[in-house]
Amino acid sequence: MRYRVAVLTKCLAVTIVALVAVAGCGSAVADKQATSSRSAVAKGKQTAYPLAVESCGVTQTYDAPPQRAVTLTSTATETMLELGLGDRMVGTAYLKGRKIGPQYKSAYDKIPVLAAGQPSMEQLLAANPDFVYAGYGDGFSASTGHTRQQLQDLGIKTHLSPVGCTDEPKTLQDMPDELKTIGKIFNVNAAAEKAVKKFDATVDKVKDAVKGSDRPKVFLYNSGTDAPQTVGGWAYASVMIDAAGGRNILADEPLRWGKVSWEQVAAANPDIILIYDYLDPSVESKIATLKDIPALADTTAIKKGNFATISLSLAQPGPRSAEGVEQLAEQFHPDLYPKKK
Repeated sequence: MRYRVAVLTKCLAVTIVALVAVAGCGSAVADKQATSSRSAVAKGKQTAYPLAVESCGVTQTYDAPPQRAVTLTSTATETMLELGLGDRMVGTAYLKGRKIGPQYKSAYDKIPVLAAGQPSMEQLLAANPDFVYAGYGDGFSASTGHTRQQLQDLGIKTHLSPVGCTDEPKTLQDMPDELKTIGKIFNVNAAAEKAVKKFDATVDKVKDAVKGSDRPKVFLYNSGTDAPQTVGGWAYASVMIDAAGGRNILADEPLRWGKVSWEQVAAANPDIILIYDYLDPSVESKIATLKDIPALADTTAIKKGNFATISLSLAQPGPRSAEGVEQLAEQFHPDLYPKKK
């Protein structure tokens, strides 16, 4: 609201002049604050509540920013911390196979870890959350003992990242959109805008560097010996490979995760085999497994020893996935996008 202060035009005494001067200053401050407030609203920096948000088919209405959030995956945790929301977090869980980015470590260390894997309903409720945020659908499932409906029946808001929605193709735009959504829910829109600009700038820099180059055929190896677990064209990792100047050999397959045959991989003759680094088992052990697969012996990747790696923390839709695109480009096109020193 803008407050107007009437300033006297005639001064009858020194004391009145002084009062008018003070009033004038107050008017200037009020005008400046009102202008700043209007500007913030115009730029989308203030959330208007009540706010309706749809995530993966569930729409919820927020009357105010959540104050006690729990995150159930590392990507959700890092999204919150990227937006400076560590002080709104009362618990995290499910860091298995992933590392929190060094830029978030000090804030992360102040947040209670409810469980190494998915927390039980009792562990979750003990944190007294008003908002539970998962990066994948298994964060809200009957097997964990807390579905979205169960939590909502208790008055707890839930949010599922777009990547958690099944049967939908993923795009790199999913992450900027998610940053904006969480920013809006928590009324930290300026922080979200800053994070989106940083993310987009990193990805655009990579795309510009590799534009027009030959695109190596890439097979992403997750795990498996009898049949490899990998990603299809609907996976977030697949669009990361594309942005980094590669081509997923299964890009035309309408699936996210799945198993294929080694013969199918060999027929595609990948130039590079990209290995998910889960910390355990090690990348070295996975490379040894791949070298022992007879069907792959004559592929370019095996014959030339062309292996690339990416940590699970960077290969999933979190704010650091832009760094993941950079790391892939450094390995796919070291001449065009040399590794940072």
